[in-house]
Amino acid sequence: MKSRLNSFSELPAGFKRQLSELLSKAKSPHIGLVFYKVLVSKFTEDELEKGLKAEEFARKLESTLRELENYSLETPKLPCKKSFELKTAYRLAIGMGYPSLLENGFLFHHTYGIPYIPGETLKGLTRHVLLLSIYEGIKEKLASTQEPLNYLDKYLSSKEEEFSKNSLTETLDRTEISIILSDYKIRKPHRVFRRIFGTQEKRGEVIFLDAFPKKFNPQDLELDIMNPHYAGYYTEKGKNPPGDWESPVPIKFLTLKKGTTFIFCLDYEPLGEEEPELLEHAYNLLRVGLENLGVGGKKAKGYGWFEA
Repeated sequence: MKSRLNSFSELPAGFKRQLSELLSKAKSPHIGLVFYKVLVSKFTEDELEKGLKAEEFARKLESTLRELENYSLETPKLPCKKSFELKTAYRLAIGMGYPSLLENGFLFHHTYGIPYIPGETLKGLTRHVLLLSIYEGIKEKLASTQEPLNYLDKYLSSKEEEFSKNSLTETLDRTEISIILSDYKIRKPHRVFRRIFGTQEKRGEVIFLDAFPKKFNPQDLELDIMNPHYAGYYTEKGKNPPGDWESPVPIKFLTLKKGTTFIFCLDYEPLGEEEPELLEHAYNLLRVGLENLGVGGKKAKGYGWFEA
């Protein structure tokens, strides 16, 4: 947490004050800067060093979001070959690993200042869905392999010479697999995998663009709370057993509300061939991932899942 906060707190006092005033008066405030810079500037150096101002920071954040009730931002329109909309089925907590005065951060686009889901996150999710699906389709063939999922992952991304010699290639050339958690099927899934995501020799043919909310208002941001009861057990890595005599430790974190519609965009790699079937595969795989696995933090609790 210290490194990110110091980038602002170490600025000269006069410059920091003027910058805070300018940001506070901006007609279209950058919510990311408000969260990570402007509100931080309201604390003294000693308070920041102590790092114990989460509750007060949360109150200032809620107050600031209420003041921005009438503010809304048009989200960027990204041209692409394939786009679709899904809305959050529950709250979205993304970027929790970023340090903040709340302890957990939130991911804002560095230019637009609004929540977003990075394209690489969506690509990784899509890749994970296809990898698991191929594994489920041929897991008997991999039964004697150590760490079969890792082996399959390396095989699918290997160089063409190594890929062609592997006995799995002949097997998968005759295979149609069912995509997990859906009725969708893909023939020759290993070749689809290599074309969408690339190999050690060639980059993928599908581009996954960043996903933005269709409309964004600061009121869409909501503070949530986790309430671990066994803080000592977790911080001491199980050294002492958890006990009911321990007090809960409420920790607030920022989320995007349920029902927020996102626009997802896919396109072809500029030097690749435009093949509708390939884009359709990527679209279906991504939808399966978003609707069943989710993105961001606390997915096991239902955060980050999407619905039509």
